[in-house]
Amino acid sequence: MASIDKGSQPLDNFTNEQLSELIKSNDALDQEKARILKEEIEDERRRKIAKKPFRKLKKTPLEIINRPLFFIFIGSFMVSFISIYADNRWWFCIYLISAFSCILYTPNRKALKEILDAWPNIKDLIMGKGLGRK
Repeated sequence: MASIDKGSQPLDNFTNEQLSELIKSNDALDQEKARILKEEIEDERRRKIAKKPFRKLKKTPLEIINRPLFFIFIGSFMVSFISIYADNRWWFCIYLISAFSCILYTPNRKALKEILDAWPNIKDLIMGKGLGRK
């Protein structure tokens, strides 16, 4: 093997035009490799998402207990508002003012903000987006 020398330069036989073409093809291959890797990562992410279509529906036992209690709490307020309204409209106005003053009281506002942050779906319900719509 006379062509393999330790001091030989393999690119000496190429012209400048051939070297530039070689560099361009290497750059194109590097870009193609980066694009393929990016596509593979995207495909893997899509497959992970497709495998778990109901991942948002998984709830912890605390959330399962918390939601019915929350609806019972809201329902009791609704029943009390309706029963007071049916009994006396003046008492209803006083009750309504009292309820809003409790909500607007600063420590309660902070607590409500923490509750809403802990349960993000309620924000969607309040904003009218619903549970499944985006």
